[in-house]
Amino acid sequence: MTRDLFVTGGEQRLSFVPENEWSRYTTALVVRVRDGVPERVFQWHTPPDRLPEGGGSHCFKAATFTADTAYLCSQTEVLICDLPGFVPRRVISLPCFNDLHHVVPGPEGTLWVTVTGLDAVAEVSPEGELLRLVGVLGASPWERFSPDVDYRKVPTTKPHASHPNYVFFLDGRPYVTRFEQRDAVPLDGGEGPRFLVGGAGIHDGNVAGGGVAFTSVDGHVTRFEPDGGRRSTTELNLLAAGREGPLGWCRGLHIEEQRAWVGFTRIRQTRLRQNLSWVRHGFRRAEHSSHLPTRVALYDLAAPAALEEVDLEPVGLNAVFSIHAAS
Repeated sequence: MTRDLFVTGGEQRLSFVPENEWSRYTTALVVRVRDGVPERVFQWHTPPDRLPEGGGSHCFKAATFTADTAYLCSQTEVLICDLPGFVPRRVISLPCFNDLHHVVPGPEGTLWVTVTGLDAVAEVSPEGELLRLVGVLGASPWERFSPDVDYRKVPTTKPHASHPNYVFFLDGRPYVTRFEQRDAVPLDGGEGPRFLVGGAGIHDGNVAGGGVAFTSVDGHVTRFEPDGGRRSTTELNLLAAGREGPLGWCRGLHIEEQRAWVGFTRIRQTRLRQNLSWVRHGFRRAEHSSHLPTRVALYDLAAPAALEEVDLEPVGLNAVFSIHAAS
């Protein structure tokens, strides 16, 4: 199993009052974890002209890594960086970019960007031209939003009707995970397998090991055969011996065969946290238990068993969005 990882996320702003998510993070970070030791290897601050007036969040959401390129996304930008030095080769920022959550190159060489703030996915040329913007609920995003607004300057468009998170490809066809609908569906809306994950909101959608795997924010990893048929679910909370509180906000997944690195972000006392029924009612002492740190954890999904954890807070990573092999 890979023991050399890249983890994307953000460093939380020091504040004595609860911060909204769209202003919570002060630095976008990539952390490298080698043999259990985390190290900051790249940090980024979005320029003010690509953020709302008064500032916004600086955070890397879910990324894609290839042999020589890192595709990163902040709240309002896509960064294409050389590896291993993380030298930005190109930065793409478009007026429709609001609360980006994932970027991945497609089979035709274009970039697919999850524009969560507009409940949509953008297909963008490598040069940064918007080719199309597709709503994840079937209708055009421009039925709800105005094409004349620069959404990089809008702090938030919440509440989202769908909150898409990830794009992945099956046989060259784009699929999108939808947090509110608890599923993953073909982006074009046509015929094809639907992955009905259910439960709490889903985040990652990764093609791995001959199937498709998803994380649910309440600590489940669900795997399907590629056709959406046979499924298996691992409840990670059951593997946390001696812990009575929630493991954290489960987000970030890297699978190799039957082992998986999973990311957990510390649950904080926010209005959002108070509204999470799986936290309030799913654990006997959740309200009073000490909250676990932001970290990555390795699991054997076949046993199943928890194998090890790496605390990321000592290097300032307070939120995890994606995990990738660095080798």
